[in-house]
Amino acid sequence: MPNLPRLSARPRTSKKTAFLTSPASRPGDTALVPQTRFDATAVMISERIDLRGLSHLPVVAESPLLLRLPGGGITALFRYGAFVMFGEESGDRAWLTALLAPHCSGVGDSRAFEQVSVVIEPGADEGPGRGGIVTVHAASRDRLQLLAEAMAKSVMLTFQEHRAAGDFDRIEPLAQDLADDGRFSVKSRELLKAVGSMLLSEQRLTGRAEVMDKPELLWDNPHLEGLYARLAGDYELDDRAMAIERKLATLSRTSETLVETMRYQVSHRLEFYVVVLILLELVVSAYGLFHPH
Repeated sequence: MPNLPRLSARPRTSKKTAFLTSPASRPGDTALVPQTRFDATAVMISERIDLRGLSHLPVVAESPLLLRLPGGGITALFRYGAFVMFGEESGDRAWLTALLAPHCSGVGDSRAFEQVSVVIEPGADEGPGRGGIVTVHAASRDRLQLLAEAMAKSVMLTFQEHRAAGDFDRIEPLAQDLADDGRFSVKSRELLKAVGSMLLSEQRLTGRAEVMDKPELLWDNPHLEGLYARLAGDYELDDRAMAIERKLATLSRTSETLVETMRYQVSHRLEFYVVVLILLELVVSAYGLFHPH
């Protein structure tokens, strides 16, 4: 595997130094997109992207991985199945989709989609505004990576919200059957598949995306904490993540109840069969006593 060009470590700066340093003078603030206004689009293409399979491509930056698009823009890739494009031109999405297809696993969600217009204004307040506009001081690597983090987490949460809604639709008829007559008509395989789907949703939410954690980028860029806080608040990342966790907890309790009920029914049925076999054995034994050969 060829060696990737790695970014040199940036010396950590204190908050005091960060306020005294001009944003234009920071390392890595070179504009990655030449336009002063361009679109940023986030898409949930799959459940997982194997980023190691893309190591042969020229990397613009890492954490998250940035690649150059054919039209001159930039794309950020995330291992939990999302990508974000900045300055997308005609044909860029088809090129990127074909590039990622061999490295994707699982099915994405076309409804998990976010798009904003990025406006470059060095003297304005940074952050989201009305009309789907996000204002930043420069189209720098750090700022685009931070915006990509927020947008990718948002589409991932949308993906999980749709998954949770589907799991509720699958579980609700079973719970209703149980409430009506104390029984439910479902194959054990289907019930176990529903439980497995919920467990995977919880693992994706907490293990891969780390939605409620701050990006590692902020450790070396404390001057961008305000921008990320405004983006996270606009996309309601924390609130949506906690709401999904509550839904998953409810689904987990419901599925556990259904599994225990199914286990009880199977056990009860086996006990009935054992009793029938014992009675048959007694009948045969009694017949042999009174009707010897």
